[in-house]
Formats: sequence, structure tokens, C-alpha cells
Amino acid sequence: MTSNYARYLAAKTTVDDRALNRPVLAELRRLLPAGAPRVLEIGAGLGTMVARLLDWGVLAAGEYTLLDTDRALLDDSRRWLHAWAATRGLPSELRPDGLQIGDLRVRLLQAELGRYLETEDGAGPGARADLLIANAVLDLVDVPAVLPGLLRRLGPGGVYWFTINYDGESVFVPDDPHDDQVMRAYHRDMDERVRYGRPAGESRTGRHLFHQLRAAGAPALAAGSSDWVVSAGPDGNYPGDEAIFLSSILNTIRDALRSHPDRPDRVDPADLDGWLATRERQLAAGELVYVAHQLDFAGRAPG
Repeated sequence: MTSNYARYLAAKTTVDDRALNRPVLAELRRLLPAGAPRVLEIGAGLGTMVARLLDWGVLAAGEYTLLDTDRALLDDSRRWLHAWAATRGLPSELRPDGLQIGDLRVRLLQAELGRYLETEDGAGPGARADLLIANAVLDLVDVPAVLPGLLRRLGPGGVYWFTINYDGESVFVPDDPHDDQVMRAYHRDMDERVRYGRPAGESRTGRHLFHQLRAAGAPALAAGSSDWVVSAGPDGNYPGDEAIFLSSILNTIRDALRSHPDRPDRVDPADLDGWLATRERQLAAGELVYVAHQLDFAGRAPG
């Protein structure tokens, strides 16, 4: 893998596996048309959802488009999925624009989401997807602005599955005197974030999606919690590469809070450094527990 972010995405695979809401997933299975669906996943990252849905028997054939703004990450996904298929004994063939895994054709598409929706909304019915996936993505975009365009990517009877939507609560254990101040500042950074000249998410995306989906004509048919819960086992070791995942979460908070040194509600640098040092010691000792509250949704396209 070519980036720390790709390593983070691989490390969080097992965290997402546990978190994804099973009743919502069961509703997705019920809604999904039989046969070989056309799937579009936005912000697809490393392509771990492709592997997961094949592993879990949700998909076996069809065409799956991975859309992401990061070309290098898409290249990583091509290699990662090819290697993953080999570990499962699945036939896999690299293609210039992606790869073939058994009867599933995986295509890679580099595009920034807002620009993609502006240029692709006029595509004909044959280009519409049967399943639209956004995993840990909608809390990074301006949902009211992009949701109508996203839902228009679905064909008649198409299904959406929007998962791991952050909902304003992160917990680190053991408690620390600076927890509340750190998380308030981090949530403010999420609420004020701008990318590509556009608002880029908010800290309470999960709860707001209930009404945003209804307003877009596509109310959720199933919804439920998909909390990340990460802790070490009795031997003091974290499962898989989840220590890497936790270290990445701490680094994300560090970078967000250090990027706005002039805010009146900023965390004092010495307090932030102390908080991070404490959390890193706890992580190294297998003592750190992390919980993030999130929500999953499944439903149908409008009309």
C-alpha cells in the first residue's frame, strides 16, 4: 500500500465488520433485486466493501463501480482486492480499469463527488445503479446539497445503503479531564470543515439523515446503530490491525485541532499534547477503549 490512509482503511475493516447493523443489512438483502446488480459506491477508498459483500454472500455477480477522488488510493484498491481474492481462492484478473473477481466486474472511477454529480446527472437510464453505497462518507460531505443528486444515480426501484454515519459522540476510556474540551473542539472542526470549496460534513450527520432522506423522497426503510467499539482482548492485544486504526483516530484529532490555533475555544497546545501522550501510552499498554456512535440506513430511490 502506498499511503498511511490506505493502511488505516485496511486496519478498520474488522472494526466496520463488527459495527455494520445486521437488521439494516437484512433489509438491504430483502430490497436488493435478484441477479447481477449494478453497484455504485462513492468514496470507496480501498474497496473493502466489495470484499465484505462477496464474503457475506450479498453479491456474487454484476458490475461494481468504485468512485473516489484519490487516484493512488484506487490503484491501491485494485491491488488490495486482487490479493484478497487470492487469499479466498477466487478467480481474479486485473483489467486496465479495475479487475474481475469471479462474476463480479469491478471498475475504478476517479472523480470528486460534487463534480461527478454535476457532470453525470444527465446520464441515461441504462447508466443508473441498482445499489448505491456510501460507507463512512456522508459525514464528510454537505448532505443536503449532494443527496438529491446521489439518489438520482439510482434506477427505478434502486436501493441505497448508507452506513457508518457519525452521530456526534466519541468516547475514550479511561476518562481524562480534557476529554470534553477535546471532543467539543473536534466536533466544531467537523462542522466547519471545507473541501473543494464546499462544506464537508458535520458531527451529527447520522440523526439528521432521518429527515434529510424523507425530504428527498426516500425515507429510510431500516435504520440502526453501527457503533465502532474497539478494545484490547484479555491478552492486552487489539484484534487484527486495530491498534493502527486507533493510532490513526488519535492522529486525525491531533491534526484537526492543531490546524486552527487561533480559535477562541481551541484546546491549549500543552493540554492537547498531554491528552495525546496519555492516550498513546494507554494504546501501547492495551488499555485504551474507543467507542464512536454511528447510524446505518437502507431504503429505496424516490418514486
